[in-house]
Amino acid sequence: MLYLFIKQYYKSIIIGFLILWLSLSGSKSLVPGRMLNIPYIDKMGHMAMYGFFSAMLLLDSCRWQIKLRFNYFILLIPVFFGALMEIMQMTLTTSRRAEVLDLVANISGIAAGILLAHVAIKVIEKFRS
Repeated sequence: MLYLFIKQYYKSIIIGFLILWLSLSGSKSLVPGRMLNIPYIDKMGHMAMYGFFSAMLLLDSCRWQIKLRFNYFILLIPVFFGALMEIMQMTLTTSRRAEVLDLVANISGIAAGILLAHVAIKVIEKFRS
């Protein structure tokens, strides 16, 4: 059972581990010297990562098949995962802090991920026909 889950969702699991690492590693190790001094760039990063994570979960849930439907229930994973990352940043790290706007960006990314998954299925459908 666990093997089948990992086999079906391995791409999503890899993205989840990447988000975990990015969320808990020190921010100075990620962007040295404040090269990117763009306001709210971290929120854009949250939105992009959770959008990609959600799209991948949805595409994995239908096994990248056009005939199968998305399992939208699986989107609870990135919602709770994002909240857990904020709690872990608040309690486990000294260089990162939890922010409500990060959670809002995560949820916005999940909504964008739904659109991305639908577009991806349409593109796949055109290439396969």
